This record gives sequence, C-alpha cells and structure tokens, in this order.
Amino acid sequence: MKTLGELTPANRALVVPDKILVATDLSDLDYLVPHAVAQARACGATLAFIHVIPPGDALSLNARAIPWEDSAAMAQEATERLEKVTGPIRDSGTPCDVIVVHGLPREKIAWTASEIGAGRIIAGTHGRTHLRRFFLGSVAHDILRSAEVPVYTIGPHAHEASSFGAPQRILHPVSLFAGFEESARIAFDLAQFYRADITLLHVLNRELQTQGDTDRIVEWTKAEMTRVIPQEAGLDTHTRVQVRLGDVAEEVLNASAEVSADLIVLGVNRDVSFWPIHGDDTVYQIIAQAKSPVLSIRRVVVQ
Repeated sequence: MKTLGELTPANRALVVPDKILVATDLSDLDYLVPHAVAQARACGATLAFIHVIPPGDALSLNARAIPWEDSAAMAQEATERLEKVTGPIRDSGTPCDVIVVHGLPREKIAWTASEIGAGRIIAGTHGRTHLRRFFLGSVAHDILRSAEVPVYTIGPHAHEASSFGAPQRILHPVSLFAGFEESARIAFDLAQFYRADITLLHVLNRELQTQGDTDRIVEWTKAEMTRVIPQEAGLDTHTRVQVRLGDVAEEVLNASAEVSADLIVLGVNRDVSFWPIHGDDTVYQIIAQAKSPVLSIRRVVVQ
C-alpha cells in the first residue's frame, strides 16, 4: 500500500483530496451523502456541499413559474435543508461546509472548487425533472471540461450500490489517446493506495475483425497498455490487461459488470474527444449507465 509520502504532491491531491466539493440539487442528497461521507473518512477530507440556484431562463417552463423575487427565500430554504443534513456529519467528526449561490451550475461549481481548493467534485447525474438534463447533459459535460480536479459522478444505476470510500476493484479504460499515461498513473496510484485490484481495458473497433492482422494489433495494444504499469504495482495490486473489439461504451460497461468494479476511472481530454472513434458521447453513456460511480480525470494535452 502506498503511503501519502510516496505519492507525488500533484497526485496526492487527486488520490487523497483534503477537500471534497459535493454538488447537489437537494433531491439527490439521499444517495450523495453516503458516498461523500465514505470518501471523506477514507481520505480524512473536509466536505463542502454546494447548491446552485439557476437563473430563470435555465429552468423548465414550470420551474420558471416560481417568482424570482423569492430567490432569497429559496436560498434560505436550501441552506436550512443542507444544514440539517450536514449537522450529523459534523457531529460524527467530519468537517462540513454549506454553500448556496445563484448562477449557472456549470460555472459556479467549477469556480467554487477552485476557490476553496477542492481536490475532487462529487455530483449526481439525475435529480429533479427540470434539472435532469442539467446534470446528465450539459452541466456534467461542462464540469468535466472545465474543472481542474477529478469529478466523481454517481449515475442513476450506481447510487443503489454500496458506498465505497476505499475502492477494491477499479476498472480503467485506456484510450491510448494523447495523455493516457497521466490518467493511468493516477488510476494506479488509487489502486495502490487502497490496495485495490485494477483492470486496464482498451476497446478496438470491431471492424478490425475483417482484417487479417487483428491478432498482431491486439498484441501491440496489450504491450502499450502493459508499458504504463508501474514496477511496484504487483506488490499490493493485482493488475489485469484486457483488449476487446466492439462498441467502447458497451464493452466498458460489460467489463465493469464482469469484474464487479466499484469504481471506473476515466481519462477525459478537455479540448478533444475522450475516445477518437466515438467522441464525448462515450463518456455520457458510461456515466449514465454505469452500475458503479465514475471518477473522471481531466487530462492536459501538451501540443
């Protein structure tokens, strides 16, 4: 097991954050809170719950019927509700703050994470009907593209699973796209720190089945993936390497189920598609359908 001192300063903040920001629309607290508390205890982190009240033009027609002169009352109600939830968390020994602001969620969440020095953002991908598209669509997408820290998302099929503050089975899809070594390094640091098993997976286009050199390509791909396995990984971590042919999202979800992954770690490039052959829709499908939480790590691609 890696100690905190053995992690690089940059990776330590990503693997074992000091502060975790929990983005909530208030209807998702029942499944966000257990995950947030478990992670805070595993990391020794401080929690901060943020609720963003969007402007009227960002909501559905029904939601816009709310008189916006009552926005102060809405903020007060949100604050009281969050204080009620976070009180027991503080009493149990985990420091916990409450933040309620007005604005666009995709802007305020990323800005607040940077402002308070959060090392991770936790967000649910579904909630109230009129905000569902916010988190599962544009907001989740924009947070992944703009946040400087990993984003831990809990989709509609994942919140019923147990809360894993310390994952034991990690699946890391490897894109072999620019910057993949960086996110693989973080995935291995997570696995080693928590003594978790890790599966590296790359999905090739199924059209390769029609080519005569498929076996050669598969072996080359395995070699490239094996190259990122750190020498010390075998001491506390069991590593498996898989190469599959098919649809990326479908095979990632299948592999996750087969290895009973309790965490999927994705590397996400901010300015280009996550996966060359499918683009950002891959991330959307995985996050939306995964039966485990997904930790998305934004990679900086040096040109």
